[in-house]
Amino acid sequence: MAKKALIQSSKSNTLSQVLIGATVVIILVAVYQAVTQNDITSIAPTQLFLVAGVLGILGLYLKDEK
Repeated sequence: MAKKALIQSSKSNTLSQVLIGATVVIILVAVYQAVTQNDITSIAPTQLFLVAGVLGILGLYLKDEK
């Protein structure tokens, strides 16, 4: 029940969903770069993880705002 309410409330904030989606994409890129040692960007994986963390926290914070 709580999970369903969480999903419904998060659908109302589009900016939150965009930030969380960007976080997932950045994490996937950082993991790929860290595992394969193939730099597809000029940014180091640790810097990408920091950016993803900030975006994720912002997305979760905005999701809780009403």
